[in-house]
Amino acid sequence: MTDRPITDRHVLIVDDEELYRELLGGRLGRQGYRISEAGDGEGALRCIEGGGVELALIDIKMPGMDGIELLERIKQLAPRTEVVVLTGHGSIDSAIAAMKLGAFDYLTKPYQLTELDLVVARALERSALARRCDALSVEVARLRSRDDDGMVGDSPAWLRMLEQVRRAAALDVPVLLTGESGAGKEVVAAALHRWSRRAGEAYVPVNCGLLEGELVESELFGHKRGAFTGASADREGLFELASAGTLFLDEIGELPLACQAKLLRVLDSGEFRPLGASAVRRTGARVIAATHRDLEALVAAGRFRHDLLYRLDVVHIVVPPLRERREDIPLLVEHLLHQAVRRHPGTPAPRVEPQALQRLIDYAWPGNVRELRNVVERLLVFADGDRIDAARVDALLHPGARTVASTGRTGFERIVPLAEMEQAYLRWVVDKLDGNVSAAATRLGIARSTIYRLLRPHADEGARP
Repeated sequence: MTDRPITDRHVLIVDDEELYRELLGGRLGRQGYRISEAGDGEGALRCIEGGGVELALIDIKMPGMDGIELLERIKQLAPRTEVVVLTGHGSIDSAIAAMKLGAFDYLTKPYQLTELDLVVARALERSALARRCDALSVEVARLRSRDDDGMVGDSPAWLRMLEQVRRAAALDVPVLLTGESGAGKEVVAAALHRWSRRAGEAYVPVNCGLLEGELVESELFGHKRGAFTGASADREGLFELASAGTLFLDEIGELPLACQAKLLRVLDSGEFRPLGASAVRRTGARVIAATHRDLEALVAAGRFRHDLLYRLDVVHIVVPPLRERREDIPLLVEHLLHQAVRRHPGTPAPRVEPQALQRLIDYAWPGNVRELRNVVERLLVFADGDRIDAARVDALLHPGARTVASTGRTGFERIVPLAEMEQAYLRWVVDKLDGNVSAAATRLGIARSTIYRLLRPHADEGARP
């Protein structure tokens, strides 16, 4: 259950009898633990101060500083270091006192070596769990303090996913992100890169659903001049641009079958050939893929390669929908409102009234965080002075409930630029149609290219053809 190799687990043995130290050290050393020894309390404290000790096995009775005093000092210096006390038959009271002071367990001499093995394993497991919790708490605090990070939330569902992300970031393997449209897969992908050893290198995102025909292979692998009509110059592909960094393939389920075979080759060998080129090139890019589609169903339908799915699904992280982490909505509203204010200079940040916030918490959010982002921005644009009330939220979340015809009112409280209203409405329509730009264009009676042009600052937020 631990996420570190056993050779990294540092055990300190403290006993004034060298024979016991050699016996325990030899036993645990053969199992792969890293062993340090000390013959007295002072030597033990020097080792503890050096850092990295996860478990200390200490004898109760030692000359000078005894085991009880040493235990207290260890807990002051390194609270997360677990301590197991070793005691004789006549020292049970001391062992009980040690437990009250924070010792993990005690062993009575003479003890079975198999009993020692079990206690050591259990103590190290608790140490690892405590350290993971500490690391996660620090990470959550860091995330909540960063306005532009986007990884906002402290609900159980979000924290469980966050722990998976933290662990996956340390692994240099492909990651598959799945979850409903708008749940935040692109934000999680960016965090995986930021928290990895590749953080200083390029992060290159691409939405596979927005590429058509030869553009897919040209974007991913590059091309030589004259490779196809319109290829007037050599061009590097995204795999080359992200060679030392991370390539994020959003909406991987939309990738054409012909291109899937080439992607599989890159994942297997790190090699690819630009369109029109004779020489093979290499890339070290780490691939993160995401989809809201059921890839197993696409495999069954013959639209996605099973071997590619197997190769991408080394680490699988499910991004929870917003309805499964409603506790995060107040934090998200605050975060998104702050971002929206920055996008609209001169617009004061309105106060969200408690009833309005409750309306947002109770809403089903079929479009997840993307829909919440759009709603928050529209609430800012159409805010009634310095506050957002429940009526305004109801009007946005349930626009069919009240109409201009029935109320005689437009619902607008202040004048805003027409371009802002147009963009906000287009984002709302695309969001209501699950990010399907083609369907939105049909419903609105305009060209897809018009929607892309008007939503250009938001074209990477999950819209698909």
